[in-house]
Amino acid sequence: MMAFELAYNLRMTVADVYSRMSHEEFVGWYHYFEARPVGWRSDDRAYKFLQTQGVTAAPASIFRSLQSIYNPVRTREQEIRSSSIFSMMVSAKGGDKLTIFE
Repeated sequence: MMAFELAYNLRMTVADVYSRMSHEEFVGWYHYFEARPVGWRSDDRAYKFLQTQGVTAAPASIFRSLQSIYNPVRTREQEIRSSSIFSMMVSAKGGDKLTIFE
């Protein structure tokens, strides 16, 4: 199903997607459209207009496409790097040589 969605959004045929796109690129586009769903900008503008009208509901409760924009899923590496213990480790002597993911 994702191949059809990708082909539609990239204005290609499904055959073009399969023949001209590597697996790595396909997966990259898949993740891109998960993080930035088609139409999210229009939904965000509409949500901001609704806010001016007094709507206080969460963006994702009104527009599902805004879930990944306002509440992005963080990777394990991002979680670790944003932790206070990681900050202390990096600031310690030799912390500049610290590698977690390679």
